[in-house]
Amino acid sequence: MRRYRGSVGKGPFGVSIFIALIVLFGFFGIIFSESPSMAAEKKVIVQAMDRDPDILDTMKAAWYSDALIYLHDRLVSRDYNFRYRPGLATSWDVSEDGLMWTFHLKKEVKFHDGTPFTAKDVKWTIDTIKDPKTASPFAGDLKAIDQVKIIDDYTVQMTLKYPFPNLLFNLSNTASGIQKAGCYDEYGEDYGIKTVIGTGPFMFKEWVRGDRIVLVKNPHYNWGPEWMSNQGPPLFDELVIRTIPEESSRIMELLTGGVHVLRDVPPLQVDKLKNNPEINIFTEQSTKLGYLAYACDKKPFDDVLVRRAINHAVDRETIVKYIFSGYATPAYGYLPQALKDEYLEESEELGYKYDPAKAKELLAKAGFPDGFETTLSAENDSTSRRLAEVLQAQLAEIGIRAKIQLFDSASYVAMLKAGQQDLFVRLYSWPNADILDWFLLSSQFPYPNHSRWCDPKTDELINSAATAPTWEERAEKYKEVQRYLIEQAVWCPIYIPDMMLAVRKEVKNFKIHPWMIQYSDGIDIETK
Repeated sequence: MRRYRGSVGKGPFGVSIFIALIVLFGFFGIIFSESPSMAAEKKVIVQAMDRDPDILDTMKAAWYSDALIYLHDRLVSRDYNFRYRPGLATSWDVSEDGLMWTFHLKKEVKFHDGTPFTAKDVKWTIDTIKDPKTASPFAGDLKAIDQVKIIDDYTVQMTLKYPFPNLLFNLSNTASGIQKAGCYDEYGEDYGIKTVIGTGPFMFKEWVRGDRIVLVKNPHYNWGPEWMSNQGPPLFDELVIRTIPEESSRIMELLTGGVHVLRDVPPLQVDKLKNNPEINIFTEQSTKLGYLAYACDKKPFDDVLVRRAINHAVDRETIVKYIFSGYATPAYGYLPQALKDEYLEESEELGYKYDPAKAKELLAKAGFPDGFETTLSAENDSTSRRLAEVLQAQLAEIGIRAKIQLFDSASYVAMLKAGQQDLFVRLYSWPNADILDWFLLSSQFPYPNHSRWCDPKTDELINSAATAPTWEERAEKYKEVQRYLIEQAVWCPIYIPDMMLAVRKEVKNFKIHPWMIQYSDGIDIETK
């Protein structure tokens, strides 16, 4: 390419050359660079999260990033009424004894790298999760599966060790996302960090640790669940999941348009956001439970009278009104009402009402007429911090003098794992009664059984419920579990928060789902 020096002439000929150069370089500018109008056409939705995952691998993750929902499909899906519906499996058959499950798979499904999806991928995924070498946190949830057998390319059979009606729930979870067979051998240590291969509606683009996860739409996707209005590719181009630890920063980004979707809106911010014409608030009954817990193997919390006293000391109605601005429901049992089949209807009747006089009486019977000193731990977010302060005041009324200790998320988990807790505030989010297995079985001690509750009768009741032959029997048995836990005051249930999402108005066709946002189901964004 020749280089010309000097200026363009001022005569007519020079002017002609000047104009020609403008046209020429303008033409190449269109070819080699993206014009502002073209850039504006790219549709991107940004969602904020408060934390970053440890790894983007469904089989090894200790905490599941939302990204994994959209990168992988599962054999079973859940619709907007939380019913089990076909996913990668078109249908399934169950033997009369409940021990043989046969899944018929969708054809012409492909992984993001173009590899066809078949029964071998299902078998490899489940076998790898169950393999002790994988060290999958999800392995215990699939322990009922004895063997996975390939019948043909699109039929897989699972033989169970015992009847397990909760199998569909586990196969519909994030951790059961179907992986490409042999992906560990193919991608090595990069898998789950620089490479993720699924069949989902979005494909992995990049993960900048501590900053963002970027997913792009899968243009070949046409096997979405039949209950969705859109079974084809997503309507927008990219989904960016930003990590913004600070609550105030997440709110500011939402207000200024740097974030379009915010899950878990802080209760104190709801009214402010509701009055903003640029933002819509979506509210739904949640599958969460907030509670006060204690180390049940430490004095004085090893005494049921003390645990009952603490339950009577907590004014749930006041907490819901002043801390959650009414965007919550008082909790007296161990499961949220959203779990309609498994929730114990008489939880409030059997639970402990606010009664400081009764609480003092129970403490005196336990040998603490003047109360005692302890510590109260909580995470250092606005809601948990304020809740800890109110609980501190309410416990002081019955003579329990609690010193508050605040932690960031990572330090809080480390403290619980080390067994350094006395009283502590917790919140779980899970749409199934087996959350009680997770937190309260002796086999889960010392973590995640952070309540340090090791009790043979609890183990017996939970194991009986988990292995019940039918869903109906299972639900009834979990109600027995809840009755016993209330009697023993193993926790002090406090509140069930509303599910609240804030969505900017430029996001169109947004629908709230009881489990997770279904971005591929017709959700779109209006670009400027």
